[in-house]
Amino acid sequence: MTQLCRNNIKPVLADFTKLKSGEAHPGLLLTKGIVNFPEGSKVGEIKAGHIREICEIAPSAIYREAFTRWRSATKNFANTEASLVGRLYIGVTRDNALETGITVSHTYGMPMIPGSAVKGLCRAGADEWLKNEEASRYLFGNECGVSNEAELEIGGLIFHDAWWIPDAQTKPFVPEVITVHHQAYYGSEGQQAATDFDSPIPAPQIAVQGRFYFVIEGDPAWSKLAKRLLDKGLSERGIGAKRSSGYGFFVGD
Repeated sequence: MTQLCRNNIKPVLADFTKLKSGEAHPGLLLTKGIVNFPEGSKVGEIKAGHIREICEIAPSAIYREAFTRWRSATKNFANTEASLVGRLYIGVTRDNALETGITVSHTYGMPMIPGSAVKGLCRAGADEWLKNEEASRYLFGNECGVSNEAELEIGGLIFHDAWWIPDAQTKPFVPEVITVHHQAYYGSEGQQAATDFDSPIPAPQIAVQGRFYFVIEGDPAWSKLAKRLLDKGLSERGIGAKRSSGYGFFVGD
């Protein structure tokens, strides 16, 4: 059995009775919550149980107050609120013992969508729908494909991280399962053939549900254009991982 966290952290993580009180930090529990890496046939069961515990965590009062301040501070910027149609995978490749992850605020442990991902979604939408090179250069800059640093231009807008909207009825995290059908094939990088005789192996995952608050800061006219790209992108392109399976799509509130 492999130890996953330092001895002086163990007492902090030992008390799971605080989970439902909103005092626990989900991000810390995701990366350090399993003190020892399990081995044997019950690995999946232990991981699934740990994820279920994390999914019981509600947003803390501190986060609710921080979100209220953020929404008040950004009310004059281009902003939009959107609800997930299903669930969201964002940051699933983050390294931790659970072999699953989610992007969370470092301070509050609540889900967030990085501003870089929001900008990337708008950029992809502009390439598909706007098709105006000059406008795209102002919105997003021209760092892609420019080899001469003297010719680099930054974008004229700031795409802020999207905050999860606290809701009295909804907890942010939700357990998911991905079933791996050909573990030996993927584990050997294709060296071992995949067959119909391979046993499916459920892999516990963690995802996000609920609503998010998006903010774009900058010139009002350009911000309005970027917001239109964002609204269309959230509903038609989606954001995050596994969009081909229906994850990461939103509907405007």
